[in-house]
Amino acid sequence: MKRARRILLALAAAGLILSGPAFAQRQEVPEPSPPPGGPFTRIFYGNYTSPLTESLEARGKETLADLVRDGKIQLAPEDAVQLALEHNVDINVERYGPYLSMWDVEKARGVLNATLNLDANLNRTVTPSSSALQGGTSVLNLQNLYNFLWHKPLSFGMDVDLNYNTQRMRGNSSFLSLNPSLQPGLGLTLTQHLLRDFGRVSRTRFIKIARNNYGISEETFVTRTTDIIAGVLNTYWDLVYADEDIKLKEESRTLAQLTLDQNKIQAEVGTMAPLDVVQAEAEVAARDEDLVNSRFARKTAEERLKKMLSSQVDPGAMATPIEPLFPRPFQVPLPSSSLEEAIQRALEIRPEIRQLQLQQENNKIQIDYTRNQLRPILDFTAGYSQTGLGGDTIIRDYSKGFIGAPIIGRTPGGFQNSLSQLFSMKYVGYALGFSFRMPIGNDEARANNAQAQIQYRQADERLRSVRQSIVLEVRQAYDAMEASRARVQTAQVTVRYNQQRLEGEQEKYRLGANTTYFVLQAQRDLLEAQTRLLRAHLDLVKSRISMDRALGDTFAANNIQLNNALPAFK
Repeated sequence: MKRARRILLALAAAGLILSGPAFAQRQEVPEPSPPPGGPFTRIFYGNYTSPLTESLEARGKETLADLVRDGKIQLAPEDAVQLALEHNVDINVERYGPYLSMWDVEKARGVLNATLNLDANLNRTVTPSSSALQGGTSVLNLQNLYNFLWHKPLSFGMDVDLNYNTQRMRGNSSFLSLNPSLQPGLGLTLTQHLLRDFGRVSRTRFIKIARNNYGISEETFVTRTTDIIAGVLNTYWDLVYADEDIKLKEESRTLAQLTLDQNKIQAEVGTMAPLDVVQAEAEVAARDEDLVNSRFARKTAEERLKKMLSSQVDPGAMATPIEPLFPRPFQVPLPSSSLEEAIQRALEIRPEIRQLQLQQENNKIQIDYTRNQLRPILDFTAGYSQTGLGGDTIIRDYSKGFIGAPIIGRTPGGFQNSLSQLFSMKYVGYALGFSFRMPIGNDEARANNAQAQIQYRQADERLRSVRQSIVLEVRQAYDAMEASRARVQTAQVTVRYNQQRLEGEQEKYRLGANTTYFVLQAQRDLLEAQTRLLRAHLDLVKSRISMDRALGDTFAANNIQLNNALPAFK
């Protein structure tokens, strides 16, 4: 008997030791702040208070207003990126994704939480007596029952139940030897699942999946933040383009106005027909219209950029204009690796790939779990119990008869002597048993496992599709950069040619060898060539932004650290 008791107690101790973490922490998940109070007070108070959560509002100290110099917001590309990280509302929205996933991990741990049950019951009955052996004409029973149960599920498929109960009985029967009586009981029950739910896959899968989901939420944050940062940079360079385009339009308008003034002088002295003056005036009006459109485009780009860099409801209400600060001439670094190396790097670091890889890990966990659920139920149960008895001992004189014997003495007793008997190890019990249950058909479990396998294969194909898209995106980014670089070179040649042509037409016009029409046409052609060159420069800059995004290098290219972009959750 002693040996069996030692085995049961050793089994329980081993279960408690092995109930720790059942998985490797591959993904660093931040821990939320613990409940208030110490380890003991948390059980009865701290665990039932509302946790404190953090508001992920704009966190930066520097705003657009802090960059005002000489009445303008002087903004470099790196300033735009930093302000977007600190104040962009859409990025703040994305920060809540990992925050929610962190609490999903905490929620998943609840599967292995212990539970404590406390019950207290009072039962009083008075029934008429149907036999003299019931000890009176009516029978009074007053019963108090107190029960304590501690239940702990362990990660490897065992349930531990520790139970303590005390029953207090009081009655009016003359046959009671203890009145009131106290009967405490202490029991330990271990239930081990041997087939279905055996091992760690059943009870730790929620924690593993929640940890993977936290990783997925981080990669989702990187993906969407990358898109937002790329959008900020593209809008910034749209504003640069608008500023440079306005300068070109103003220069072209100045040339058209100069031609108009010259035509008016010649018309006044009679050396030019009035139609040439009208033609020059129409050209000035067309340049004015182009200038109005360019200024409107600049205002639109500036308002979009302010919205991306501010958390205010109406950032456009800040009338201070933005002055982009950028190196001149346009500087765009060449790719540091070959196309094949870039493709390989993109397939390794793109957040979309990591998301699907973590999802595949979740699918594997689901396959393992549904395979486990195919098994029948076979449970082994082992129990150990101790009992005691205490209370006031009634001494009766049975010399004159058994029924209605008078009380001649009372030996006091109570809860203390019932506990002494409980832990005297004299009244112990053991229980061993097996429980087997097998479903006939098992259709649901087989269908669940089949669906898990199909989902895994489907996700594998989805991963292959995303890889194809990424490879194509990298190739197109490289091609676009090469095409933009070639456009810059050809546009530069075209601008030089049109500048020379304009100078020639102006010289002919001065000598009277041609008309206003040819000068104005040369001006328009030069403006168009300069605009194409400006657009080619900006497209080259944007192609580098697109290349960084295609390679998954947007964070690295802009010196963004994930630990700094995501706050320290509490």
